[in-house]
Amino acid sequence: MAHILFVEDDADVQSVVSEFLVTLGHRLTCASSAEQARLSLASEPVDLALVDCLMSGEQGNSLAEYASKLGVPTILTSGDPHYIETCSEHPFPFLAKPFRLTSLDELIARTLLSRDHRG
Repeated sequence: MAHILFVEDDADVQSVVSEFLVTLGHRLTCASSAEQARLSLASEPVDLALVDCLMSGEQGNSLAEYASKLGVPTILTSGDPHYIETCSEHPFPFLAKPFRLTSLDELIARTLLSRDHRG
């Protein structure tokens, strides 16, 4: 399974999604801000980043661009209606909140498979 960096500032969402991903067998590193996520990216390799778009401080799309430059595939999530409307402007896979955990699992699998075929 994959090592996933999960960046989410809502503790409840982070808890539910983390438990689900660990149950599937993924290794997880959690961060509640882009600053924490950047430190994690600098200290350990990850297979994928799952990033909330709207956080205090640096926003998720900026972090996604940074992770992409490091070669880390990134999935963005958001529950903000404006962001959902404009998500097609960004080159990253996107999942609107609230989402089904099975939809997240499928998107992670597709994103990792796409990376493996490119790599």
